[in-house]
Amino acid sequence: MIALTVSKEEAGSVLRGVPHQTFQSAINRNWKVDDDGTVDGCSVCWLYCWAKTGMGSPKAAAAAERVFDEVFSISFDRFDAAVDHEWARWARYSGDRRAVEGELARLLD
Repeated sequence: MIALTVSKEEAGSVLRGVPHQTFQSAINRNWKVDDDGTVDGCSVCWLYCWAKTGMGSPKAAAAAERVFDEVFSISFDRFDAAVDHEWARWARYSGDRRAVEGELARLLD
């Protein structure tokens, strides 16, 4: 679906640069990458939501947006133009990877 432009390890390292403790505590639970470097759609939505709001921290939002642009094959701006934030809020924790990835494919096509 959405591929990394960096290694899985480098992406993990870049994520650890987002300056927010709640974000840091949630990485292991919400960041899922396949062995081939394809990022789980729910994980993409999770990072997108952080880039949109930063949980009230403009600094965290800006850092998450930079991470999004650095690690993904699609820019934050392009994703933001195609994906509704409210839908992404639902999708990030839906647990239905197949449905989320199908809808993302439709929205981003």
